Amino acid sequence: MSTSPEEPALPPITVHAEAAASARRRVSDLLEAAGARPGEVQHLLAVIEAGAVEGAHAEAAEDTRAPVGSSDEFGEGWLGAVQAVASRLTHIADRTVRQARATAAARKSPLAVQSQPPRRSPTAVEAVGEEQVHRVLEAAERIFVSLTGHSGYDRDLSEEILTIVLKCVGAEQQDGYVRQLEAFAEANRERLVQLYARYRPRDLRR
Repeated sequence: MSTSPEEPALPPITVHAEAAASARRRVSDLLEAAGARPGEVQHLLAVIEAGAVEGAHAEAAEDTRAPVGSSDEFGEGWLGAVQAVASRLTHIADRTVRQARATAAARKSPLAVQSQPPRRSPTAVEAVGEEQVHRVLEAAERIFVSLTGHSGYDRDLSEEILTIVLKCVGAEQQDGYVRQLEAFAEANRERLVQLYARYRPRDLRR
C-alpha cells in the first residue's frame, strides 16, 4: 500500500509582522506614559487585535461561494474550508481577549498570586471507566439537545471519542467533570447557540 507524502506546512505570513511589533511597543509606551497601567495597556491592545481578527472572520465567512464553474464536490469542500477557517478565527479572537484579561487580573493582585501554592501537573489517566464515559455522554447529549433542539447525533461515535478525550482530563477532575461541563454550557449558552446556528450542517439549517 502506498502512502501519500506528508503535506508541507503553509509558510507564515510575515509582511507586516515587524512593523506591527514596533507599532505595538510604541502604542504601549504612549499609553503607559499617559498613566495607563501595564495590565490595562495589554488588555486594550488585545481587544484591538481581537477586533482585527473578527474583521478577518467576517470577510472570510462571506466568501462561501466557490469559483464559477466549480463542481458540486468542489463547492462542498470550499464551504467546509471557509467554515473551518471562520471557526478558527473566532477561537483566536476569543482566546486573545481571555488571555489579556487573565494577565491583567494577575497583575492587579500580585500578593494573591504569590500566596498561591505552586500548581501541580494533573495526574495522568491511563483509562476511563465505561460508567464515567456514559455519565459524561448523557450530560453532553442533554446539553446538545437543550442548545440546538436537535437529537440527530451518532451516539456510538460520541462514545468512542469521549473514551479518548476523557483521558486528557486529570484524575483529580474526573469526578466533577460533569458539573464543570454543565456549568460551562450554562455560562456560555448564548455564545454556543450562536456558534451552532452559524456552523451546523447545512441539512439541519432551517
